[in-house]
Amino acid sequence: MAVIGGGIAGACAALALAEVGAMVEVYEADSRSAEVRGWLTLGPSAMTVLERLGVGDRVRTAGFPVVRAVYLDTRTGQGGEYSRYEPTHQWPSTHVWRRDLLAALRDRLDQAGVRCRYGCAARAEDLTADLIVGADGARSTTREAIGNATQLAFTGEIIRYGHHPKCVPGLLTGVLHFWIRSSGLVGYIGDVRAGSFWAILENTAAPDDIPDVAVMLESVRDTEIGDLIDASEVSTPIALYDLAPDGPWHTDRIVLVGDAAHAVSPSAGRGATSAIEDAIVLARSLRQAADLPAGLEAFTAERRPIALAAYRFELGQPLPRVPAHELQL
Repeated sequence: MAVIGGGIAGACAALALAEVGAMVEVYEADSRSAEVRGWLTLGPSAMTVLERLGVGDRVRTAGFPVVRAVYLDTRTGQGGEYSRYEPTHQWPSTHVWRRDLLAALRDRLDQAGVRCRYGCAARAEDLTADLIVGADGARSTTREAIGNATQLAFTGEIIRYGHHPKCVPGLLTGVLHFWIRSSGLVGYIGDVRAGSFWAILENTAAPDDIPDVAVMLESVRDTEIGDLIDASEVSTPIALYDLAPDGPWHTDRIVLVGDAAHAVSPSAGRGATSAIEDAIVLARSLRQAADLPAGLEAFTAERRPIALAAYRFELGQPLPRVPAHELQL
C-alpha cells in the first residue's frame, strides 16, 4: 500500500494500516527536516487514536490539556461554554505545536518499519500499489486523479497567528477563549509552560483583500489579550479555504483522507482531529471488509456524515463527536 503525503493524515494512515498488517510506503514531497510552523488543538477522539498508534504519551508531554472552551459575542454580550472532555475518551483536547506532533508520528513510523520517502513527490497515476491513500492536503492532486472536481472555497477570512512566551494574567490556562466580533473572531489559549497562543480571523471580501497588520491588531486591543500582542511573534496573513466533503472519495484502489477529502477552517477546531479519525477508521474498515472496494465504501459511508457535520462549523454549534468504540482497530 502507498500513502501520498507524510503530514498528519498520511502518517496516521500509514501507522494504522501497518497496525493491521499492511506493508506501507509513504511518499512525502518535503524533506523530513523541512520547517513546520503553527500549532493545533486536537480533540479527545484524536488523543484516543494517537494513544492506539503509540504516540499518545509523547504528544501529551509535548503539549498541554485543553479542558473547555468559552466564547463571547461582543456584539450582543451573549456567550457560552462547552467542555473539551468527552464521556467515552480518557483525555481531553490537547494543544500542541504541529512540528512536535509530526516529529512524534514520523519517529513512530521509523519504529514501525514503515518506509518513508521524504523529498519525493508522487502521483497516484504513477504508483502500482494495491491501495493508494491520498493524504496530500486540500490542494490534492489525488482528488483530481479520481475525478473529484470539488474545488476549494474561500471562507471569507484572513487569519494571523501570534505567540507570546507568557500567559495573559487573569485568563484561565488550558481554556480556549473566543471573542466574536462584527469584523471576525479572536481566539486565545494559554499555558504556564508554553505561553500564549492567539489568532485573529478578519472577514474580507476576497483572499487578496488583506487587512494591514496594524489594523488587525488594533481591533483586538479591547480584549484581554490586547496588552501582549505588540510583544508577540506574529505570522504573515493567511487566506483561509475549506473544501466541501462532496464528490467521490475513492475508486476501486484509491482513497482520500483528511484535507484531501474534507478541509475546514481552523475556527472549526476539527481539521487535524478528523484526519486522525479517518486514519484509524480506514484501517479498521479494510480489515473488516470482504474485499478492498467494500472496505473503501464502508469507510466513506462512515466518515462522510462526520465531515458534513463539521463543515462550515460556527461557535455554539455542537461539535461532531466520535465515541471511543468507533475508533478501534
